[in-house]
Amino acid sequence: MNDHSLRTLEYEAIREQLAGEASCSLGVEKALAMQPEDALFTVQRRLDETSEARKMLSIKGAIPLGGVSDIRPALRQASIGGSLEPDQLIDVAGTAGAARSLKSFLAKAEQAMWPLLTRYGSQLGTFQPLENEIGGAIAPNGSVLDSASPELARIRSRRRTAENRLREKLNAMISGPLRTYLQDPVIVQRADRACVPVKAEHRQAFGGIVHDTSSSGATLFIEPAAVVELGNEVREMEVRERQEVLRILLKLTDAVRRVEPELWGTVETLAEIDYIASRARLADRMNAVEPELNAQGITRLLSARHPLIDPERVVPIDIVIGEPQNRVLLITGPNTGGKTVTLKTLGLLTLMAQSGLHVPAARALIHVYNQVFSDIGDEQSIQQSLSTFSSHITNIARVLNEAGPNALVLFDEVGAGTDPGEGAALARALLQFLLRRNARVVATSHYGELKSFAYMTDGVQNASVEFDDVSLRPTYRLLQGVPGSSNAIAIAGRLGLPTEVLDEARELLAGQDNETADVIRSLEEAKRAAFSEAEAAQRARKEARGLREQAEQELSRYEQLRHEIRAKALAEAREIIRKAQEKSQRLVDDMKRKARSGDADRARSQARDELRDVEREVVDEIDELLALPKATLDDEVVAVPQRPLKAGDHVRVSTLGLTGIVLSDPVGGEKLPVQVGRLRVMATVADLLLIGTPVSSPPPPKASGGSVVAQSEGGGGESRMMEAAETSSQLTLLGFRADEAAMSLEGYLESAQAAGITRARIVHGKGTGTLRRVVHERLKAHPYVEDFADAGPEEGGAGATIVTLKG
Repeated sequence: MNDHSLRTLEYEAIREQLAGEASCSLGVEKALAMQPEDALFTVQRRLDETSEARKMLSIKGAIPLGGVSDIRPALRQASIGGSLEPDQLIDVAGTAGAARSLKSFLAKAEQAMWPLLTRYGSQLGTFQPLENEIGGAIAPNGSVLDSASPELARIRSRRRTAENRLREKLNAMISGPLRTYLQDPVIVQRADRACVPVKAEHRQAFGGIVHDTSSSGATLFIEPAAVVELGNEVREMEVRERQEVLRILLKLTDAVRRVEPELWGTVETLAEIDYIASRARLADRMNAVEPELNAQGITRLLSARHPLIDPERVVPIDIVIGEPQNRVLLITGPNTGGKTVTLKTLGLLTLMAQSGLHVPAARALIHVYNQVFSDIGDEQSIQQSLSTFSSHITNIARVLNEAGPNALVLFDEVGAGTDPGEGAALARALLQFLLRRNARVVATSHYGELKSFAYMTDGVQNASVEFDDVSLRPTYRLLQGVPGSSNAIAIAGRLGLPTEVLDEARELLAGQDNETADVIRSLEEAKRAAFSEAEAAQRARKEARGLREQAEQELSRYEQLRHEIRAKALAEAREIIRKAQEKSQRLVDDMKRKARSGDADRARSQARDELRDVEREVVDEIDELLALPKATLDDEVVAVPQRPLKAGDHVRVSTLGLTGIVLSDPVGGEKLPVQVGRLRVMATVADLLLIGTPVSSPPPPKASGGSVVAQSEGGGGESRMMEAAETSSQLTLLGFRADEAAMSLEGYLESAQAAGITRARIVHGKGTGTLRRVVHERLKAHPYVEDFADAGPEEGGAGATIVTLKG
């Protein structure tokens, strides 16, 4: 990218803000060296990294980077054979430990949620042996521990012993008879030797080696002869200790050197992770969004904010450039109205996005440019004797020579600084040149000729910074599609210019392009009105969207409640039916037992009464459930064209989620008798859905009073101990569990046999095929079954089984 543009767009300030978010010097260095990229893939990857880090900071709270140091100088020193100092080794161990912690942290993160960061984590090395070796030899304060080697421990022990003996002997001397020879009874160090301060006149009497004298010469610092050998021993141990410490440091340095390449890679990865985390923290602080990228030359910024202006004062702007009608955008309007800020906002946010940074805006679509050029501000150079105009032209000449079709060019006050006529002509020629180059250009100007040029030229669009004629102040909003006026006289009045001067200026201006000025003013007013209407429409859309979301939430809650109620109703209905089936089965068993004992008439009468009781109980309980919300159809049931119901129709009782057969034609009223399995229920007509026509003759008519039809073995052959009307030629098992279906099938076959039914339809549905398998397994071995097969297409196909019962 062009260094001049980076400077004029204040890109360096963004680098410094980013560096302030870094956790270590490695991240600071990366932030200060940040550069925009021009490859779409690279830019998108950087943005994805920033987004991942923002998500991780939001969920995890932090990315652990504590303890990381820049150990690259130490690694260079180790690579050339130099010995590392203890503090350098501590930094190496600390950085290795930080890398280990971060690697563990990222290894626990979900790879699907953070694929890029977890990949960086896998690139971090593990140096636990090196950490242990350094930690066992170097204390946190940088001193070499006695435990670093047995030899060091032995040498230090001997040195301490010699130092203790030396101190004891000197203490005995300065507190004994020689005390009168001393200036003070103290032990001092001179030239790394233990000495005492002796009066100069007692030098000969005291004896020993003089290592120093006072400035007056009255005091001699003498090492007594009696402790010279002990002093020599201490010095010898100190020399040997230094040699052993150096050997230990060389050994640790060699351990670092052995893993130097891996440490280099780990340091680079730590720097990259800190750099990514810094971008995420900066994005959070700016309340920024990830920009969407494109390669079609289009940039759209919605509510974009300049990141270096106080968030409390900045006015967001909307700007679009790169579409067929605005490959060149010409912004006009008053001074201090925000034209330059608009240029800098567009340029700086583009550079930020191409650096992998999120941008402060409500929404952003940004084209990835190969080049970004800007000519903004006063470039006058005293040293080079260049005027403002000359410096601008010099920079513009460089832009024209270098700008290609994938360039963004930003011109502030293009053509200004010279004669207005020539300046306007030059500006127009510059814009036409860049338009032919297919560059994207945003320029600001006060020249009225350029406004007309924009109207007449394809690909060039007028824009303006809004000015409030009532308050005589700019609103700083950008309006695309209409030019603006400079409003110089109005602004001059607000700034205190005398009224007399202003009136004269207006008179001089009168007659100069009044018609054009009126058109421009009308366009500006129309644009402001359209903008206000658009804002109102946006608020209305937002309110409608909120109401729709609220309605959807209410509907979702209703659907959930409806399903819960239906499930509860179905469970209760099945329990009612199950209990009724158990009672009916007990009655059938009891009738058979009494019939065999010869008391058939009494058994028949008693069974009739008890079956009526069961029927009444079931009907009453089922009727209570009919008031529940309508249930949806099971997948296995397909409705047929609806018509008035009649006896024998196969229907769906929606409130029960079960199917049955209509027992009689409607005769007034809202309810019809429906045979559901072995039970007869009164169902509301509105709750019945026709799903099929009769597959056999309607159920046998019910005997008078609902009595049981029976024949004794002696009078008519086989006894039949079942109510004809209570047994249908169809059994529906939809919605049953396997064990429930098996039990219901057994009871039904028993009842059908007793009722004399020879052909029955078992409806089990297709579903997963489980109910069909259970039915077929039971039918294979049942003594009442002559034959069975899948129903024909008109009777349900594989969703039903036709059973032929033995006569």
